[in-house]
Amino acid sequence: MKNACVIASDLGSGSCKTIVVDLHGRVASAAQQEYKTYYPHPGWVEQEPEDWYTAFCATVRTVMEQADVTADQVAGVGIVGVTHNVVLLDEHDRPLCRSILIFDSRSSAEVEAILERWGDQVWEKTLNDITPVWTWPQLLWIREHRPEVWRKTKRILFQKDYVRHRIAPAYVTDVIDAGGTLFFDPVKETWIEPFCEDLQLDNSWLPEVVSPMDVVTKVSPQGAVDTGLAVGTPVITGTTDTVAEVLGSGAVRPGEAVVKLASVGRIAAVTSEPMRSPHILNYRHVFDGLWYPGTASKSAATSVRWLRDTAWSEGCQETAYARMDQAAYEVPPGSDGLIFHPHLLGEWAPYWDDNMRGSFVGLTARHTRAHLTRAVMEGVGFSLKDALAEMENLGLKPKDIRLIGQGSKGAVWSYIIANILDRPLMVPEQVDAAYGTALITAMGIGALDQSPEALDPVIAMRTKIDPDPNVSSTYAALFEIYRHADQALQSVDLQLGEFELAQKTSLKQEQPA
Repeated sequence: MKNACVIASDLGSGSCKTIVVDLHGRVASAAQQEYKTYYPHPGWVEQEPEDWYTAFCATVRTVMEQADVTADQVAGVGIVGVTHNVVLLDEHDRPLCRSILIFDSRSSAEVEAILERWGDQVWEKTLNDITPVWTWPQLLWIREHRPEVWRKTKRILFQKDYVRHRIAPAYVTDVIDAGGTLFFDPVKETWIEPFCEDLQLDNSWLPEVVSPMDVVTKVSPQGAVDTGLAVGTPVITGTTDTVAEVLGSGAVRPGEAVVKLASVGRIAAVTSEPMRSPHILNYRHVFDGLWYPGTASKSAATSVRWLRDTAWSEGCQETAYARMDQAAYEVPPGSDGLIFHPHLLGEWAPYWDDNMRGSFVGLTARHTRAHLTRAVMEGVGFSLKDALAEMENLGLKPKDIRLIGQGSKGAVWSYIIANILDRPLMVPEQVDAAYGTALITAMGIGALDQSPEALDPVIAMRTKIDPDPNVSSTYAALFEIYRHADQALQSVDLQLGEFELAQKTSLKQEQPA
């Protein structure tokens, strides 16, 4: 096929990014469209599946137009999404409710109920400890609190599977996304029957589980109308966003690692086997025989996006991040004694505490919006350092670290992260999940060999960031204060949560019937 290319989309936590990549790995065009996140109650975080599809279709049309690509030049399509974002469908394949996102903590009671019934068997069978992140407690919450939704459910798909199904019908998922349910055995590659039965989950609801690189379906006539793609275009299974980023960064051999600056801050290292520790998140790699265990800070780019919307909303939104980067650059390391704790949605590593809250500590009259901006970037770095320390204490020691995610495109923020972690960081030329998705798609349609060696000439590094010893020492001293304040504020955060709940209950009772 002359001038053949692939189209790859990343359904991220806040937006859909789609790119056109030729079969030599060169990006021809890119487009991004944000979608709304809903916070209807404390601890609840939701999105509309229809918004994902709308953003996907819009960005596909945009990149094809930008790159002057015709439908017959597209050799394959791949889509990845956030792990654990489940979609419940009725008999007509229509979503029955909003999707519960990974940041959501409403299912804490369901987690306790599962642990009381199954105990260590959960971890033994899935290689992961149970928290509200996983699909099982989320579905249990829906069963208990939204019975009308549960009664109408006929199919379960995950974020990327739902969007793919809309353009190219197929009830399938991949082994990595299936592992995010916590009722799938990632080693045996089978649904765990006792867990499914305990959930009262009908087996007919579950998708078939296949490889991320399998061509599983083709664009339908309706999918072609919605996207501008050609009927019959091959579509691969796809996988989760982080594993696509891991592969796209070139972390494809044991010992190679990533730090991810996306909505979630992820630290992971490629290994030949999973890490058997309850505080490590174990996920399969795209390549068989490899894993990428690691840990995570809950709000990374989420914190920066919050500050953008709160304090940088004036002017052109497209330039907001550049203006924030410049403002942060003008503030010295340490933000003149201002510390930010990025626990806007609670925190995962090392606390695993959904009651934790964000805070600025040390705020004075001399601090400006620029100080707030740098402090937020530094706070995310400190939370990642905390997560890294826990990971290393458990025996997982990353090396050859790549900095990935949309946040790595900010030069100031990347510099801050390298100095706080006190590690040299390599930044790939392409840093996001969409590029990794394109490579997975190319391997799926046979344009690239399915091997690490095939990726070596394709993946390039843009730069390497070496920490400055003077800056790193400044951050090392401030990190100790950050950690001390974090621990001291945990009890305060709990009290504030109780206060907020009491206020909401009181106001509800006071409302006239």
